[in-house]
Amino acid sequence: MPTRYPDIMPHRDNGVVAERQLECLMACLPEQEAAMSDLAAEVTDWAALLTSAQQHGLEDYLFRRLTRTGVLLPDVIREHVRLLQAHKAAWTLQLTAQMDRILDALQSAGIAAVPLKGPLLGERLYGADGFRSSSDLDVLVPYQQVHPALAAVAALGYQTDAATLEKALAGDHNIALDNISPPLELHFHLFRRFGVTLQAEDFLARAVPYRTQRGRLIQVLAPEDEFLFLCVHAAAHSFARLAWLFDLKLLLHRHPAFDWETLCRRMHDWQVTTAVIFACELLRQRLRVETPLLACLTPGRRRWLHFNQRLFDQAMRRYNRPRRSLGAKLGFFLAAHLYQSSLHDRWPSRLRFLGLTVLRTLQRRQLAPGEA
Repeated sequence: MPTRYPDIMPHRDNGVVAERQLECLMACLPEQEAAMSDLAAEVTDWAALLTSAQQHGLEDYLFRRLTRTGVLLPDVIREHVRLLQAHKAAWTLQLTAQMDRILDALQSAGIAAVPLKGPLLGERLYGADGFRSSSDLDVLVPYQQVHPALAAVAALGYQTDAATLEKALAGDHNIALDNISPPLELHFHLFRRFGVTLQAEDFLARAVPYRTQRGRLIQVLAPEDEFLFLCVHAAAHSFARLAWLFDLKLLLHRHPAFDWETLCRRMHDWQVTTAVIFACELLRQRLRVETPLLACLTPGRRRWLHFNQRLFDQAMRRYNRPRRSLGAKLGFFLAAHLYQSSLHDRWPSRLRFLGLTVLRTLQRRQLAPGEA
């Protein structure tokens, strides 16, 4: 059951009580089921809560946990949830089976590959508590092996054309292969935005083994690399889905010996410190997760974090207001892009991003990830 999301969604200052309730409930999980059950007793509009949970990709996990703790749901909501869970289970099984075929094809071609996000992240973090929402599959391969990788997955029906491939290699971090379902994004860089490129090879070299529930031995990102990747991915999409923050919470829960010093070195080396810090701040605000990263900020970093927050809040407020007039549209445009520029670590990168944003807007073109 694929879903699509915009770069910014109305998740702050939107007056939607259900979203505040969703945050409070998810902040209790996975450890504090009793507190979640007490909060659930205060829910009066279950339909609104379910809709909000669906929008943020958390309906399966949340309602499984509510049911397990004995929370009594209205009959119509319980039946609706049952149908949603059946659809999500079927879609996740389809994704998982196709991922196995993709990894088989790449392994047969001698290509190192690491699955990103998707059903295998859900299996590792969510376990038996529910399925993680995923609209497609993502796999990371070395940049130098893009062409053999494309040839390998072509046997499964995935196709692209020369022009699309050339454009992707020049300015993106992945190639979208969406001619069949489920779609596949073949990453040749881990990430490309905020004026930086996280090259695949370093992350592939540090990958760690994981045996899936089906007994398959695969490689996954090291915990610190995965946390960094999930932070910058969520930041690039303006934290539109609460599930992206909840992924981070579960990742830390599954790795109590998480190495924060290693994360600090890597985010500094890759120049994504600002985006990771802001992700941790929203993790604290929305899911009540305290991280050592925020406790040791310099005064300058703390001031910049407050600046990020103000720009982010302005963008969200303007998103949630009617934007019929030219002034309202321009105000949102400026707020949204100033916020995105503030997530760059370096001033030259921030200024370049803003300049290219204006230029591409005048040209009626979108920024490529490599430009953003």
